[in-house]
Amino acid sequence: MPVSSGDRLGPYEIRDRLGAGGMGEVFLAQDTRLGRSVAVKVSAERFNERFEREARLIASLNHPNICTLYDVGPDYLVMELVEGPTLEDRLKEGPIPLDEALVLARQIAEALQAAHEKGIVHRDLKPVNIKLKHDGTVKVLDFGLATAAGTAAASAISQSSPTLAMGTTMAGTILGTAGYMAPEQARGKPVDKRADIWAYGVIVYEMLTGQKLFEGETVSDSLAAVITKEPDLNRVPFQVRRMLRGCLQKDPRHRLHDIGDAMLLLDEAPAPALIAAQRPPRQRWVWLWPAAAVAFAIVFSLLSTLRQQPAATAETLRFQIPAPDKVTLVRNGIFALSPDGRKVVFWAIENGEQKLWIRSMDSLEAHPIAGANSISPAPMFWSPDSRYVAFDADGKLKRVDINGGPPDVICDLAGGGSIGGSWNRNGVILFGAGNGRPIMRVPATGGTATPVTALNTKGTTHVYPVFLEDRKHFLYMVYNGGSDG
Repeated sequence: MPVSSGDRLGPYEIRDRLGAGGMGEVFLAQDTRLGRSVAVKVSAERFNERFEREARLIASLNHPNICTLYDVGPDYLVMELVEGPTLEDRLKEGPIPLDEALVLARQIAEALQAAHEKGIVHRDLKPVNIKLKHDGTVKVLDFGLATAAGTAAASAISQSSPTLAMGTTMAGTILGTAGYMAPEQARGKPVDKRADIWAYGVIVYEMLTGQKLFEGETVSDSLAAVITKEPDLNRVPFQVRRMLRGCLQKDPRHRLHDIGDAMLLLDEAPAPALIAAQRPPRQRWVWLWPAAAVAFAIVFSLLSTLRQQPAATAETLRFQIPAPDKVTLVRNGIFALSPDGRKVVFWAIENGEQKLWIRSMDSLEAHPIAGANSISPAPMFWSPDSRYVAFDADGKLKRVDINGGPPDVICDLAGGGSIGGSWNRNGVILFGAGNGRPIMRVPATGGTATPVTALNTKGTTHVYPVFLEDRKHFLYMVYNGGSDG
């Protein structure tokens, strides 16, 4: 139906047009009841039946990397307004560095895993459907072509050709963008979650190279490339080739069967900094050699002079951080220094409330972090970019932005607590869960915690994990003596 600025759809007042989605136009609107900005997708008349199906699918998803559905009207959806560029916008600037691309890739995979666990296949995963929020969070949008596998209705849809007849979509409209379609999808065969895994591999390739993997002058050319062209992975860093090879098998029987397998292979990818340190460039010596012959005499002379001078002694810096007035540090004095060395956080009691406080190292003033309270303070830990602090409160592991904003829940602690944690640059958090439990793993953006160590001895607890430089291996403490570490 036609919609313009100033119109109202129920309690939602249309403000501006944002663009077009898979099955309708998208508008910026104001929720007049809750006073918040939302995105409203208005269905074209012929899409009503599929639009309702989209609503049911999205409503069953609740994940920090998936756009949230707030409300459903007779011919519109009200969704979370996600601000920030799309991945397509970001790719217009060129390839994404491996370190950054791995963080984005993991979040996209986490979103797919959450959908696949509910039997939902996206079917239209592509860079324009992936938003990059300003805080670094990835949001997968537009499940308008998603199919709930395993149900009678979904089975009927998935059996259909990507080019459906009039009555379901406009004649000749291809479901999914050709260059990201899996070969079986391009042929009109049944698809399942492995089609999303293929599209995921195509997107990761594009992030790392800045170029589309399958592209032609026409849709037919693109589809032909998808079906016949073998992906050339020589242009991507060798650390991710194994994962991409598994995602981009043309025969779905030989493809990775679960997006979780792709995440495991990403975790095995060595850190770029570590690779650079292990593989110094060889060609540099070819042109440096003549200069080295000249410089040798100068260096030798300097070394001879310096050898006669006593070595400089590093100065030890000692300082104290007193508690603010009318504030008492918690008994066990828990604190954590940020990775960049510029800030320190600590637990302290003010007016009977235990709060997380922060102080810059170049300041004499400390202040509490809004919303970061806990009845039973436990060791907190920083994100690698020194922007977030993770802490234990109300039976949940939470994270808070030190620049402001309410804390976000990372995961439920299932009746336990956290005893030490570590956060790596791949967006993975490890923490000790206490109460005779192993080290747990959870995405930094939120999700379900899963064990990564095994308790070999009864009565032990694994606590205080610390990631090593490769971001894959870690150390932890084994506590033998009770329910708490």
